[in-house]
Amino acid sequence: MKIKFRRDLWFFLVGVCSCVATSTIQGAEGSGPASLRGVAQANLNFDSSRLIVRTRTGELGLFDIKKKTRIAGDATLKKPANSYILSPDTRKFLVDFKGGKGRVFDTSSGAAVSPVLDLSLREEAKPKALFSPDGATILYFGEKESSVLDVKTGKRIATIPVPFELEENSDSTATALFASGGAKCFVMDPHGVVTAYETKSWTPVGQPMKHPTNEFAYDFGFDASSDAKWLVTFDGPGENGPKGQLQVWDALTNKPLGAPLSAVNGMSGRFLPGQDRVLVESGRGEATVRDLPSMATAYVIKQHDDLDGPRVALFPNGKWLLAWGPDRNIDLIDTADGKVLKSHLAPAAVSGMVMPPDSSGCFVGYDNGAFATEGYYDSYLQRVDVPEFESKGSIRILDFVLHQSISPDGRWIIIVQGASEQEKVALFDATTLKPVEWSKP
Repeated sequence: MKIKFRRDLWFFLVGVCSCVATSTIQGAEGSGPASLRGVAQANLNFDSSRLIVRTRTGELGLFDIKKKTRIAGDATLKKPANSYILSPDTRKFLVDFKGGKGRVFDTSSGAAVSPVLDLSLREEAKPKALFSPDGATILYFGEKESSVLDVKTGKRIATIPVPFELEENSDSTATALFASGGAKCFVMDPHGVVTAYETKSWTPVGQPMKHPTNEFAYDFGFDASSDAKWLVTFDGPGENGPKGQLQVWDALTNKPLGAPLSAVNGMSGRFLPGQDRVLVESGRGEATVRDLPSMATAYVIKQHDDLDGPRVALFPNGKWLLAWGPDRNIDLIDTADGKVLKSHLAPAAVSGMVMPPDSSGCFVGYDNGAFATEGYYDSYLQRVDVPEFESKGSIRILDFVLHQSISPDGRWIIIVQGASEQEKVALFDATTLKPVEWSKP
């Protein structure tokens, strides 16, 4: 679980063109995914039967993948949208309509499963809104306070006294995450104070946990272990600025585990799945994995650069991690003891990793576009099995890549690619790496 600095399971945000797209979802209700242009968001649902998309102009589309046809769904899906947000199980999605209203829909049928919601999500919010793990409630941040809504009825069931509050020259906003299967929700205010809430009654649990900061701290983040036992808070002091702080907490007693750590360019932390350990990454120098609650260093993850810290991706099963950097070496590391099991010299600059949910391997992104400034792109997504760490093929993309991800069931790779106003969705079989052939519009 992670609020900021997610370097695992990410979307490879290579860049977004500043031009305003004017394209829309073309064609009638029966047109297929090949008709889509100007795509800004694209996701598959829980069983990969439906493709959800949004264009830059706010057009929404829900498609039957097997039939390659568009599903009409509820009539309100035709309204322009700022964004959509999937529930954790990807069976529902919240649409933030232009004009300040929202609604939740079923990802299979497109039917509305909530009334029209009186909410307006903020572009700067991270996240913009948050479903509970069971998809029954939504938490979102308002200007003066935060609210929890019941999806089925649309009624406000709780008010949390934490405003959105984006400060001048700051990236800090209110943010939150659920833990312990949804029994707890941790909410961080814009000043780095985290309060735990018991979600049955939405009452605070224990004392707030205030992140230790200096006067220059301005960008806060946090992570919580999935079992809600541990919490880590951190701040970003900016490039070459004063030292940033990182504090690990016992989330059951709301007490800090010793003194905070500090480093130039800041630090961030995430918890290893299934272990009482935290991964501490620094803007500079080495990364470390530390045992809890002692905070003793279990092992060190070496740098792949003379200055900056390594980039690290965690496998969902918690058994391995990958570390890499500008030297193009990728290390497969056993999380139990920190030993490097395999090391691979990448053929091009590593742009990131996509991790399938079953941890059977990973997809390594490479950027070989030496002439990208001239409009020539050359990217690869290579499938690598673990722990053998052997290549099983690759996908080549000779186009600008907006983002790459994997479906919730691990069957399909989703790539949004293309020049501004012409971005389109491509699907690839995650095993064979063959593209899905769509009929031309």
